[in-house]
Amino acid sequence: MNIIKRIWLTSICLITACAAPQRSVLESPVEPVQPTKPVTRMASTLSAWDINGAIAAKSGKKAWTASLNWHQQAVNQYQIRLFGPLGGGSVIIEQRGTAVTYRDGPEAITSTHADDLLQKKTGVRLPVKNLYYWVRGIPAPASVQSAAYDSDHRLISLHQAGFTIDYPAYTAVGGMNLPSKIRLQGHDVLIKLVIKHWDV
Repeated sequence: MNIIKRIWLTSICLITACAAPQRSVLESPVEPVQPTKPVTRMASTLSAWDINGAIAAKSGKKAWTASLNWHQQAVNQYQIRLFGPLGGGSVIIEQRGTAVTYRDGPEAITSTHADDLLQKKTGVRLPVKNLYYWVRGIPAPASVQSAAYDSDHRLISLHQAGFTIDYPAYTAVGGMNLPSKIRLQGHDVLIKLVIKHWDV
């Protein structure tokens, strides 16, 4: 086959391909997203991180805001440092194994129930065990009432354990989409978390 004929056949193929009807992105059916989607699966493998940001919490008449540093080393090993909550200085919440310690200056209280300890000391009951999952934009390993995802497979709304968790914004970190804003409401508690920096 000579070169002119080859060029002619190639041109015909390109024209035919271009003429083929293309489906509009808006018309494409949206497939229900399951937790095994790539982005969710990657976030679920994340077990250690450093977070810097701010948190606002309210329960009844009790409310406070604080700067936040969250250093997670493993599932049951973390240190959360709050700067300026309740009008004070630095508060440290630390877990090693099953023991959770709350430190406020020279005061240190240890318990095996993080939620109860935080409610006693801050007036707000934080669902600490579930936050380990929710902060990554994934459901906790328990019954889920409902979950909604966007077209990029990111969790945007979750109903679980009596809480409604909304994710207004995400940021790209290490090939993953991780939340940069989280709003959590339920059990007479409202928590807003703004994550300014992820280190994974």
